[in-house]
Amino acid sequence: MPPPEPLTRTPAPSLDFSRPGTPAADDFGDIYFSTDGGLDETRAVFLTGCGLPDGWRDRDMFTIAELGFGSGLNFLATWQAWLDSGARGTLHYISVEGFPFAKSDLERALDHFPELADLSRRLIGGWPGPVRGIHRRHFGSVTLTLIHDAVASALASQRFHADAWFLDGFSPAKNPAMWSPDMMAEVARLSAPDARLATFTVAGAVRRALTEAGFKVERVAGFGRKRHRLEARRTETPTPRGNRPAAPTIIGAGIAGASIAQAFLRRGIVPTVLFDPDHPAASANPAALIKPRLDLQDQPASRFFLSSFLYAREAYKDAVLLEGITHRPKTDAEADRLQRIARQEPLGPGHLHWTGDSLDMPSALTIVPQAAREAMLAGVTPRPGRIDDLSALSGPLILASGYGVRSLLPDARFRFSRGQLSWTQGTLDRPVTYGGYAVPLDEHVDMRVLIGASHERITDHSQAFAVRDEDDAANLAQARSQGLDLGPSVQPLRTSVRVNTADTLPRLLCPDTEKAGENTKTDLWVLSGLGSRGFVFAPLLGEALVSAWLGEPSPLDAAVMDRLNRRPG
Repeated sequence: MPPPEPLTRTPAPSLDFSRPGTPAADDFGDIYFSTDGGLDETRAVFLTGCGLPDGWRDRDMFTIAELGFGSGLNFLATWQAWLDSGARGTLHYISVEGFPFAKSDLERALDHFPELADLSRRLIGGWPGPVRGIHRRHFGSVTLTLIHDAVASALASQRFHADAWFLDGFSPAKNPAMWSPDMMAEVARLSAPDARLATFTVAGAVRRALTEAGFKVERVAGFGRKRHRLEARRTETPTPRGNRPAAPTIIGAGIAGASIAQAFLRRGIVPTVLFDPDHPAASANPAALIKPRLDLQDQPASRFFLSSFLYAREAYKDAVLLEGITHRPKTDAEADRLQRIARQEPLGPGHLHWTGDSLDMPSALTIVPQAAREAMLAGVTPRPGRIDDLSALSGPLILASGYGVRSLLPDARFRFSRGQLSWTQGTLDRPVTYGGYAVPLDEHVDMRVLIGASHERITDHSQAFAVRDEDDAANLAQARSQGLDLGPSVQPLRTSVRVNTADTLPRLLCPDTEKAGENTKTDLWVLSGLGSRGFVFAPLLGEALVSAWLGEPSPLDAAVMDRLNRRPG
């Protein structure tokens, strides 16, 4: 097996804006939308071709999948039609794009459509840029899932069932890989039994491939200068849709529980949230750092790390305290690794800069945990209560209790480590990480710098939350070893417990993701093992758990979902 490729940003499209009315892709010799009226073409070819908006009326959830996001015009037109139709459910729009636009090019392309300006502004504001992997963004009742990858690997990583397909890649003659029989078979695999499909092309090879994949294909009148287009549908009998699962009880009101609750609330489902007042988790710390976990190699988990960071940035917009973090490598080997990662630009331009002796991360954040949790839990009031036995609770349960997983799920082999924080009276220009971290909070808490955090495997659980002077001294010594002379300790602050796994990956334990939502009355779902990156991972994993719970498309690659859905051993 060949070694994994380096994790680099997705290739940029070679765009030509010299033609009036539409950008063109030089590499494919094709345009992104019709010069006869791109918005009218979208409505005629794709919306009308898939029987929309009538197809989503009276539906709790409707899923559209697209090959070729391009400028996003099809998405914006669909979003507008969804709003105009007064639909009350959830629209999932999933789109594959191997050559995503830069934000500036997206703005330029969409300037052609002033009637979509408000929606365009919101799309551009949440644009993830040229980052490989899956990116989810929320726009009220419309959820956009972008898959930035080549079409073959993008579809292979998914398990959704689309109600409608927009096939809008470049023409089959110029981009044959997107229209191959194998790809049309993948489209069929990912389709609902009665799915409809629309495309601008009437190429014979495409018609045959769709027919062989199980679609009934019809050639109909085209738009503008194109004489014909295709409409197709699957003709299998759909299975009856199950009832919406009952609202769950979430055990834990830290960042994991709050992220899950927010995902339910986003869908109009109000969960019950319980928490143990005796063991406040790291969510009670004065500050939390949001920075990416960085890998050199392009693997599913590596893409998840990047996507979770970008998703967390969106989730915490109203809780940001500081922007920018400097990371100082501990060894020459780490410095070499970080330099190579910075050159690869896996997050796109502007996110990572090697300064000669450290890694500058201008898009990393320091947030206020309490503000983040309060925003996520708006609409539900957590209830205090000691929970020693899950059997005492009835109904569907989600365990997100951090350290509480030790007693509530004793057969799962999680690992636990102490994390003690300290205060100093020193000054610091910006947050610095170095294995530990130092965060200036001088404008917020009496000229203090937060120092953290100790990292000691727990052997005596009776002392798990004890505050110890020796840990305080170790925190300051580690900071001084990096040249940070922050003065004496003011006081040891507090200790919380990290929950880890042997492979350092979090766990999202779902009883059966293929049957999610069908029988949640007896199911126990678990989100734990977030380690020291709970605030980075929790928002996306909370969304993934709720998506699985409700049988919705996942924001995670199937391989990642499978890997996280394993009890730690």
